[in-house]
Amino acid sequence: MGKKKEYDKAYNDYWYQLYVYANNILRSHEAAEDVTQEVFLDLWNRLDSLTIDHYRAYLFKAVKFQCVKKLRKMPFTEVHLEKVEAVLSLDDSEYNLALEENKILLVKKIDATANDLLPERCLQIFKLRFKENLSYKEIASMLNISTSTVDNQINKALKTLRESGLYNSEMVLLQIILIGVAM
Repeated sequence: MGKKKEYDKAYNDYWYQLYVYANNILRSHEAAEDVTQEVFLDLWNRLDSLTIDHYRAYLFKAVKFQCVKKLRKMPFTEVHLEKVEAVLSLDDSEYNLALEENKILLVKKIDATANDLLPERCLQIFKLRFKENLSYKEIASMLNISTSTVDNQINKALKTLRESGLYNSEMVLLQIILIGVAM
């Protein structure tokens, strides 16, 4: 089978899967479509110079790398933190152990900094949101406070941590890249 036919087959077989994968990371249909198209365009432009044995693996890694590049350009917000967590939780079998070890180290660093900098109530809400993965509504109900109070406390925590230098997008994304996202 020629390279152009292999490309067509890979495009037809994997475009939608890659789009869904990118959308799960970026949480944006437009950005996911852009990333998927960019990966296939790059593949097309370099088709003659590449030798690819496993298109599926190659394409998924390319999409993951492009998603990280997109995330790097986004402003760092609570939503960004959730996207980073989504990328961290992606499974690559041979890199899974290294990924988990680095994730644990990053979480420990975040915990230590949060414990040092955040007031008790703010820390409690921050941990319920990001360690227990509770929604604002669940936290509000559990602590008998309003969801706007939860929102204010989460924003306060993220602002404090950003100002500490811990939560800047470059540092977090560098961690992600170092643990093998761009494989």
